[in-house]
Amino acid sequence: MTNSIACLFLAFLLAVPVMGARQSIAAFDAVSIKPNPSGERGGTSRGQPGRYQGINVTLMRVIRLAYQPIQEFEGGPDWIDADHFDIEATAVGTPTREQMIAMLRAMLADRFSLQVRQEMRQRPIYALTFARRDGRLGAQLKPSASECPNGPGTCGVQMDNGALRSKGITMPRLASELSFVGRKVIDRTGLSGAFDVNLEWMPEEPGAGAPPPDSLPSIFTALQEQLGLKLEASTGPVDVLVILRAERPRPN
Repeated sequence: MTNSIACLFLAFLLAVPVMGARQSIAAFDAVSIKPNPSGERGGTSRGQPGRYQGINVTLMRVIRLAYQPIQEFEGGPDWIDADHFDIEATAVGTPTREQMIAMLRAMLADRFSLQVRQEMRQRPIYALTFARRDGRLGAQLKPSASECPNGPGTCGVQMDNGALRSKGITMPRLASELSFVGRKVIDRTGLSGAFDVNLEWMPEEPGAGAPPPDSLPSIFTALQEQLGLKLEASTGPVDVLVILRAERPRPN
């Protein structure tokens, strides 16, 4: 199971043939990237205007964040989903969401030599819909009153070993975070606004500290029982980000 991402930005993406390090765009004023040797599963991404912090995150997780709403990825060396890093990036002032995304992509290109290409392909997908005919939500999904620094739905997501928790998440963002099930997930609930989510399930690859087998349901059952939502199998056009090149970061 691939951990999804967490964090701070609205869905924003421009289709360009190749995206790499050579574009002249805004950059973070200070960036620190260090290996995280803890061996712990999961990680946390946090954001606020002018600052990104990733704790125990893989490069793949940061790529997913920087290239939202793309949920399908191909290529790249094996370590991008195995090596963990602590990343701290700051900028002067209060950049917009679009500027923050551009700076995050520029950081990945500069420090990880990341080069990618976007393609459109027909793929199996899941649609996030209501589990109950009356549209009643589960007890672990409630309308949020959280004040998010970058606007509604941008407070961030904490993804642990079989747990997803968030304050102020939108349904499209929740659908994106569920992409670890192996397919792109699109929101077809029609729900607007932001929600607080506390979702727990049995991970496919339990790590240290995980609950005993059979004590928690699968992610599919958990969505229905805890959130009142379900994933329906379907097909559709999917944006795919092909990772052409990535290198371990240079020391600070």
